[in-house]
Amino acid sequence: MSVQSLTQSGDALATLVAEMRRATTESSDPRTILKRVTPAARRMALDKSWVRPEFYRGDGEQPNISTLLHEDPDHSLAVYAVAWLPGRGVPPHDHQTWAIVVGVDGPETNVFWERTDDRSQPGRCALKETYRRTFGIGEAVAFLPDDIHSVQNNSTEISLALHVYGKNLNHVIRHRFDPVTGEIKPFTIKVR
Repeated sequence: MSVQSLTQSGDALATLVAEMRRATTESSDPRTILKRVTPAARRMALDKSWVRPEFYRGDGEQPNISTLLHEDPDHSLAVYAVAWLPGRGVPPHDHQTWAIVVGVDGPETNVFWERTDDRSQPGRCALKETYRRTFGIGEAVAFLPDDIHSVQNNSTEISLALHVYGKNLNHVIRHRFDPVTGEIKPFTIKVR
């Protein structure tokens, strides 16, 4: 996205991206970056001046509607508005980059998973659920690259969240994990 696009999307996005750039310039440690960027992501999520009605409109085929708000030319520092359709979600997956998700409108239930296998069999896994939590407006959750979670919108309304990543998710090799069959497959998202 160009600087002009950032300006048209509002000061909140430009401020968030500036903080992302400062944090990643000063450190490559994901924990340090998450600590630094999370407050700026929360401020943007609570601002809501950037929220548009089209963020909530999808084709119904996908469980969510992911709208790319910003991406640096090298596919790093990506920001999305992600709307979750009622009763829909995604299976356990990783991000292979640091990530921050902040509630904007409605609840989002995250289930956190842990691998219990020794990782010796390519394409196979064993997972156990470690905990689950429903996040609301202004609440943030941060992920390290190998963290695994699944997402569900258990409400009757579309929910919206701000997603902030160290890289565009379709430019890293992410994984989807099946806790029942133990299969690991590549995971990409449809983005507009």
